[in-house]
Parts: sequence; C-alpha cells; structure tokens
Amino acid sequence: MTGTDIGIRIGDLYSRALYDLAEEFGIVEEVKDELTMLETLIGQEKEFLHIMASPQFTAEYKQSLLNKMFAGKISDLTFNFLLEVDRHNRMMYLLQMVGSFGELWDARHGISIVELTLHENINQDELAGITQAISNAMGKQVQLKLKVKPAIMGGAVIRYGESVIDNSIKNRLCRAVRTVMDSCKQVRIKDEV
Repeated sequence: MTGTDIGIRIGDLYSRALYDLAEEFGIVEEVKDELTMLETLIGQEKEFLHIMASPQFTAEYKQSLLNKMFAGKISDLTFNFLLEVDRHNRMMYLLQMVGSFGELWDARHGISIVELTLHENINQDELAGITQAISNAMGKQVQLKLKVKPAIMGGAVIRYGESVIDNSIKNRLCRAVRTVMDSCKQVRIKDEV
C-alpha cells in the first residue's frame, strides 16, 4: 500500500466519522462550510499544516495553536474533530479528510464529480454547456472540475471515479505511434520467417 493509498484510507475513515456525527447533530452544512473555510486557510497559510504535521513542535504547542485559531469560532464538533486529528498525529492527512467529507456530501446529495482536463481554459458558457451534456449523458447531476494541462495538446480527458476516457491529442498520437511500431515488428517477423 502506497503513502497515497494510506492518506486516502485515513481521509475516508475520519471524514465518514465526522459526517455521521454531523448528521446526528443536524449540522452537516455548517461543518461542510467550516471545512471549506479550513481548506482555504490551509491554501493561504502553507505553514499551518507544516507546523501541525511536524514532530518538531510539541503536542502542547499544537493544541494551543488550534485553541487560539479555532476555539469559539467554529462548531464544537469541528473543533473537537481537529483536536482529535491532532492527538492521533493525522494532521498530514487533513486535506484528504476535507476532500473526502466533500465527496460524501456530494454523493448524499446526488452530485457526481467529473474531472475534465483540457489543453486550454474555456469560458463559463462553454463549461456550462459541457457540464449539461455530461449530466444528460450520465443521467444525473454532475459537478465538473476543470483542469488545464497544455501538455495534452488538445482534445479532452474525462475522469469519473475509476473510469477515464482519454481522447487527448497526445494520447491519440501515442496510440498511433504504438500501432506503427507494432506493425513494423510484425513486418520484421514475417521477413525473418
């Protein structure tokens, strides 16, 4: 099992526990908003996660930092969740936990996340049209996450869960080259026989 797999598994376990508790207390939306705020904070303050995941800082210092930053500013459930994550030295997986919580929320609200990779950015009208077309094709509500990756040279890569449709120009060129190489090998074999 790779480090990424461990992070995903831990993120899933912790986020599922938090989601279940948030449902029990009827504050799922509040917790979701707080986790979104936390994700934004982590994106802006890179040092926060480094400090919280570092063994160089004492447990007391980390608990004190969490108290100063969040006590009384977020729900008790989210605050106690952060304290518990820290107590178990799992802060390095906090972003996976936040992402997994969002995925649970999406799934429970009938939203499917589809990742679309293009070689260049598109405008909002084009994005809305593609989102609607994919929603219609899948027969369910879709939230499209757009990634821009010039290296694909054109076309698109669509990822939904474990399924990937790679119709990028780069992929088509690679397939064409493999086809030519394979046919050259077959010709050489026939010539040798």
